[in-house]
Amino acid sequence: MERSWYTRLVLVLLVTLGAIWLLVPSYYSFFVLEKKDRNNVELLREKLPGWAKPAARFRLSLGLDLQGGIHTVMRVDTKTALEKRVERQGLRMANWVKEKKLGEITTSTNPDKLELTLKATDPASMDAIEKEVLDVFLDYSKVSREGAALTLALRQGAVDGFVEESVGQAMLVIRRRIDKWGVAEVDVRKVGTDSIQISLPGQQDPEQAKELIGTTAQLEFRIVDTGQGFSEIYKNNPPEQGSGITLINDSREGFPQLSAENREVLLAYVKGKAPENREILLHCVESESKKKSCSSYTTFLVEKEVPLTGESLTGADARQNTTNNQAEVNFQFDAAGARDLDNLTAKNVGHRMAVVLDDNVVMAPTIESRISGGSGVITLGRQGKLEDRMKEAHTTAITLKAGALPAPVTVGEVRQVGASLGDELVKRGSTAAGVGLLLVILFMAIYYKVSGLVADVALVLNGALILSGLAFFGGTLTLPGIAGFVLTLGIAVDANVLINERIREELSLGKTARSAVDQGYDRAFWTIFDAHVTTLIAGFILAFTGTGPVQGFATALIIGIIASLFTSIVVTRLIVTWLVHGRNAQSVSV
Repeated sequence: MERSWYTRLVLVLLVTLGAIWLLVPSYYSFFVLEKKDRNNVELLREKLPGWAKPAARFRLSLGLDLQGGIHTVMRVDTKTALEKRVERQGLRMANWVKEKKLGEITTSTNPDKLELTLKATDPASMDAIEKEVLDVFLDYSKVSREGAALTLALRQGAVDGFVEESVGQAMLVIRRRIDKWGVAEVDVRKVGTDSIQISLPGQQDPEQAKELIGTTAQLEFRIVDTGQGFSEIYKNNPPEQGSGITLINDSREGFPQLSAENREVLLAYVKGKAPENREILLHCVESESKKKSCSSYTTFLVEKEVPLTGESLTGADARQNTTNNQAEVNFQFDAAGARDLDNLTAKNVGHRMAVVLDDNVVMAPTIESRISGGSGVITLGRQGKLEDRMKEAHTTAITLKAGALPAPVTVGEVRQVGASLGDELVKRGSTAAGVGLLLVILFMAIYYKVSGLVADVALVLNGALILSGLAFFGGTLTLPGIAGFVLTLGIAVDANVLINERIREELSLGKTARSAVDQGYDRAFWTIFDAHVTTLIAGFILAFTGTGPVQGFATALIIGIIASLFTSIVVTRLIVTWLVHGRNAQSVSV
């Protein structure tokens, strides 16, 4: 035997063993674990033998149509986000004009038209302000000018870009949040202009789905009013007896706060009682019991103005300061956010800054000094165990990153769906596919004899390679994916039929067994290669332009075409060459 034959033999053995290794987790998932535990990767890893544990993450997944799950639609509130963006830009313009010593301006907004009106305290300075503002803030165009008042409007291109960017970033953040919880086979896609559709195959609890994705909201930074506001509210409007609302004068935050176990009762009590230009938000006091996430709720009085949002946040991570043994959270802002953070902290040294997510105060650290350069540190103090403080730091960092959305996201439709095919139809479909495959194997064995059996070995290996390829690349097996799988098996059979017929033709011309095999494979190669490559191109086009089920079909098709080329050109030739060349056979059973 030639040396190249042994090289191909090693390659085929390695590929076969790799496919088996990748398919073991799928076997355990579908035939060893109970159906309700099918998506529990940690439990699967425990059940797997030691040598297969690293492959647990390559488990073959079933789509929503095959196993059911949770379907939800979320809406990105780009309109509200745009209105708030215009308001913040007005504050930025006012601060920028003051820094450049061009004068002083006041700003007002028209939310419906996304317009911003600048009014100079000195009318004579308006000409210079208009020129400089239009040169720096390029997202705005001039609408009108009346004396000391200049009206600007957000350009349509900026609006469209912001909407597209907001939805795209929301999809990314939602996927990261779901991945953090370890949910497999999630499908996140854009629907329309401002909605996101999420499918969670295998999930059966709609409330858990809300927990996974429903708390993703816009992140805000606001200054806390640490005065006696809540003491006055409690004194002037005593809560009803039995409401559970109490006033804490010596709270850990260092100022009076209202507290209650019932969130809705507390919200109803404080509604409409906030002083002018102030807003009352709640903070969840985490429960030590796993039965509920919050043991009680406390109140924070914050300024209504939102000077900084998570739109400008670029990163956050937790670390331990080895110098003073404190748990810290490092955060970074982009250039625009750095300017806003610098202005905000310079004016409020010694005050508390609330980190607000989904209208809930996550934490309210004290601004100890002016923060320049866009980077800062949140210190969690020295109370309690370092392990607990580091856990809190990691949670805070994840919250900051997960909440870095330019627009609020709200949960719309959340519903549980059953497998569209149903268990019985899945079983029938599997039986039909098995019977069809068996008939093809029998036909090839009877019609082409030994060469047909060789083709059958390649066909079985081809199926294993397709399934293991889907598992390796994280593909989800759906009904269209099964169609692609069956189609590629047919293509693989066709390639072997073409090779065997070529060998028959060479034998009919009086060629020797060796020559007929070599000539048959050589002459069939380019026909097979051309047919596979053209189909492969179509598969890539479907994969890059299609969505959802179309991509599932394309993925199975692409992997199947590559596997078919390998099995028909390499595997079958390896075996037939050994049967003829290795055994010095004088005939070919074909």
